[in-house]
This record gives sequence, C-alpha cells and structure tokens, in this order.
Amino acid sequence: MSTTARRAALAAVLKRLPSYTKPRWPKPGEKPHNTIELLSGAEFEGGDLVRDIGTYLSPMLEPSWPHKVPKRLLTIMKGLRSDPSLARLRQLEDAAQTVLDEADAGRAPVLAQTIAVVEDLVDRSLVYAAALGCQRAAMRCAVLAFRHWRGRPTGFADPVTHGLMLSMLDYLHAADLHVTPVDVRGYIQESRHLQIWQADGDARRLTHLLTLVQEAVDTPQPGTSAKDDPEDRAAILEDRAGIIRQAPPVTEARPEDGVMWFNEDGQTYSGADLPLAPGMVVVGDVSHVKKSGKHDNDPVKEAEAIIGKRLPLVAPPADLGAARAELLAEFPHAERIVDRLLRPLASQDSVRIPPVLIWGPPGGGKTRLARRLGEVLDLQPAVLSMAGATDSITLTGTARGWSTGGFSILGRELIRTKIANPIIIIDEGDKIGTSRTNGNACDALINLMGAETAARYRDVYLQADIDGSRVQWIVTANGLDTIPRALVDRCLVLRLDEPGPEHLRTLATSILADVRADRGLDQLWAPPFDGVEWAALEANWAKGGSLRALRRLVETVLDARDAGPRQ
Repeated sequence: MSTTARRAALAAVLKRLPSYTKPRWPKPGEKPHNTIELLSGAEFEGGDLVRDIGTYLSPMLEPSWPHKVPKRLLTIMKGLRSDPSLARLRQLEDAAQTVLDEADAGRAPVLAQTIAVVEDLVDRSLVYAAALGCQRAAMRCAVLAFRHWRGRPTGFADPVTHGLMLSMLDYLHAADLHVTPVDVRGYIQESRHLQIWQADGDARRLTHLLTLVQEAVDTPQPGTSAKDDPEDRAAILEDRAGIIRQAPPVTEARPEDGVMWFNEDGQTYSGADLPLAPGMVVVGDVSHVKKSGKHDNDPVKEAEAIIGKRLPLVAPPADLGAARAELLAEFPHAERIVDRLLRPLASQDSVRIPPVLIWGPPGGGKTRLARRLGEVLDLQPAVLSMAGATDSITLTGTARGWSTGGFSILGRELIRTKIANPIIIIDEGDKIGTSRTNGNACDALINLMGAETAARYRDVYLQADIDGSRVQWIVTANGLDTIPRALVDRCLVLRLDEPGPEHLRTLATSILADVRADRGLDQLWAPPFDGVEWAALEANWAKGGSLRALRRLVETVLDARDAGPRQ
C-alpha cells in the first residue's frame, strides 16, 4: 500500500473510530443485524438471543414468504421460534444442511435465491448455538468468520472486517474450552462486543509479532542487495515514524542485569535476557504538586510507595482449572458466571476483567462470590458497601486542607495493595443514594469505571493524576430497577439465581468448613454430616433458597450435636 493510501485508510478509521470501539446495536425501526454482522461481534436484537431468534424467524414463517422449503424445515423453524432450545438449533442446522446437500446432488431443485436463504439458516443456527456454549458451533463460527474476513477488501478495515478478525480469535478460544453447553433457560445475556474485545490482546500480539518477522524478512542481509521499491521504502519509513500503530511500548521490569540465572539445561543467562514481567506506573511526575502546610498531612509522602514506581500486574493463575474448581466447590450454582469471568484469562498475560454487575435475589452469595473470585485470582479484593451512601466522598476522597482529607478509592487501594490491577467490589449497588450534595456517588462510580477517565483520574487529595485503568470492578445488586442506565451500560451484567436443592451437599459442606473456622473447631470435633443430619437439612431446604438461611440450618445442626440426644 502506498503512503498516500495508507494515510487515507488511517484517516477513515479515525473518523469512524467509535464504530470500531463501541457495541454495534441494531438501530430502532431497522431490521436486526445480518448473520455476517453477528459473526463480527454485533449485538443480538435487544442484547437477547431469544428475542433475536424470534425477530429473525418471524418473516420466514409468514404465508407471504416467497421461498419454498420442505415442510419439515418449516416445522422446526416454528418450534424454534415458539420454544427456543439448543436441541432445536441443532435440528434446524441439520435440516437446512440436508436441503443444501440434496440440491447439490440434484435430487431437489431449489432456486438460487432460496439456496442463499437456507445457507444463512445454517450459519445463523451456528451463531446462536455458539452463544449457548457449544464448542462445535464455536469452531464452525471461527471458520465462517475467517472465510468472510478473507472475502472482504483488504485495503481498508471497516468495523465489520475488524470485528471478524477479533471474533475469529474469540471463537477459537471458546472452541478450546471444556464447558458444558447450556440451553436457553440457562443462557446469560452478555455483550458480544465485550466478548470479542477480550481477544484484543491476542490480536495485538499477533500483529506485533507478524510485523517484526515481516520486517526482518524484508530487510536486506549484509552483502546482499534488495529490490528498491519506492512504495515499500516509503511504507517502512512511515512505520518507523510511528504513523501506523505498532504494539504498545513495553514498560515491564526485568530482574537486575547483574544477577545470573540458570535454565533447565544448566546454561547461564543474565536478568536482561529474562522474559518481561507485566507492570505499569500508576502515578507519574508529582513535581507540580504544592507542598503541604506545616500542620497538614503530606499526601505525596503517604503515596510514595506508588509514585513513580512500577506496580506489578497480577497474572492469571497458572492452573485456571484448579481456580475454577475451587470457586465451584463454594458456588456450584454460579457455574455460568465463573466460566464467563475465567474464560478470557486463558489468553491474558495479566488479569483483566471488564466491569461486572452481578445481580439476583438476596442471599444468593453475590458479594461472597465476588470476594472469593478476587482472592482466588490474588487481586487483594476490597469490599465497599454503598447502602445508604448519600454522596461521592467515599469514592472520590476529600481535598487536602480539610481535617477529613483523604485519597480517592483508587489511591487508597493502589497504596494498600501495591498492585496495578486490584479488584474493588461495590456492594449493594442498587442502594446508592441519589443526593447530589458533595457529588452523586453513582456519577463518581461511572467516572471511575470509564477506561478513558480512569486512566487520567485526578485525585483531589494528591492533586495529581492516577492511572486506574487496570483496576477491576464488580458491582453487586438485588435488582436493576434503581441502578442508573448509564452504569448498567458500562458493565457486563450477569444474573446469579438462588441455589437449588441439587446444590445442597456442596454448599452445606463448604458452609460447615466456614462455621468450623469461625468457631475455632477442629475437624475431629465437627466431622462431616451423617445420614440423619443430611436428611434433616434436605427436609428443611427442600426448595433451595438463601445461603444465609442454609447457614442458619448448618449452625442449628451443629448446636444440636452439642445439646446431645433428647432424654
């Protein structure tokens, strides 16, 4: 590509940048996204797979639909619209593929226009099935995304082409996961945009490495001459000038160069040869900050542990399977949420979870799940209850000069944890006060969660910018009605239902261990439940329900042990 063409392509992307970086929703009054757009990461109708299925199939089931297809296929389509399920999606794929196979063999004459519609039925059913966790469908969708990407113009990456590349990586990752597909009733609505942007790190590394190798291949070796192509030479110069974005500069730290290390073969190498460890500076230059008065606190001194220092970015656990098992041993009813949050970590060099909103009925274990997730990932979680919070001071801090002066929550947690990506849990998010005296707490939280605003967050106590872009956020709530739409839109919304009776034994065993620890009891004095005790628990928790209620039942069983049998 010539220099002029490259600059024109870059300018066109910059002009439409929000189309690349923000979710692509169907516009009101327009048809839902076509299958290629869904493959590229566009959102389902209303963000809901079930709604999208109905909107997609309804026109095909009208008497005026011009295409003639076998009655069996129409019957399956009607059943899928009225009662969507993974089994019916597979039936639709098989029936539509049979129509195509018979047309190819000449056994059933089908119009070319109808062939295109039936092919789209196959592809669409795969997109829906992949959204429900079907690995085979995810693999097929990765191939489809690759095929459509290859078939699009290569000189300019429009939002759909760009999305197909990210989506291909995301589908490949999903196809490699060992998870059990769920049917529609267990489907958790989530943004496709957030899903495919988890692959952004993979795409950057892939692009960076390919660019390095390609540049090395195109660089003339000593003693040889290369063809002098003015366009190639201009392009290379333009790349070196930084016009085309390369992978972000690495700012990670290495061990001291003077230290010698040994590899598995016994060979020595210095710290300079070690792989880079992820990290970032969260507070830079503070030379502009005015010194405090004689009787004032000194924020700069209080924050010296993070000023100008590279804080490490915590990496995902080496064994994600063990982390998953540990969480599911305590929260068997949260399997879909645990898998959704852990799945993207397999391809990350440091933990990066999008802002999450976990909601559901009281007593389901939302806060504990969020806290245990942070502990298992070694993110040193902090829990901040917003119940009754009437202003934003808890989040934003207080300016120096006041007796109550203090850091924002970003400053406090970065100083406490000394890592760049801790996790902050906002509990009772549906009970945030609406007063605007001293600032609205919800407005402040939205500001802290935004990628751009958090990267340059001005701490009023420190009077300097803090980079909180890698801080993780989880909000818990009993409902969504009282949470501002602007906050909900910034989060990956996941529902946690109450556990059912099928989860009793796993949950009761976990709660027994907690109660045992709280009471300082050895396992010899608080052994596992026996058959009579399990029967009592099952009888009193026959329909499942709140974990708080289950804990009271477990404590009652232990108290009954201490009381002994009735005389």
